[in-house]
Amino acid sequence: MHAHHHPAAGIGGRMFTGTIKMTDMPEETTYEIRLRDVLDVKWSAYFTPFTLTAGDEGTLLTGVAHDQAELFGVLLKIRDLGLRLVSVNPVPRQKKKAAS
Repeated sequence: MHAHHHPAAGIGGRMFTGTIKMTDMPEETTYEIRLRDVLDVKWSAYFTPFTLTAGDEGTLLTGVAHDQAELFGVLLKIRDLGLRLVSVNPVPRQKKKAAS
């Protein structure tokens, strides 16, 4: 774990002078990314390896990010398309049950 000081990061027009505590991301993490926009199935290939599920009120992207760079890559695609991001949530890992 590392703490980084970023005085150049502005928040609300002011300089941020706190510290940022960096934590390690597990090697593989499954994420659910919710979008307010409804995407057509033709966008599935663009977001590979994430799967796209369109609903009446938005779109759910689900997939495994192996590191933060891969997750940010998907988020940049969302930004570049001008899509409205609702949430980004890791999916809890299923705990293996011990045999009785």
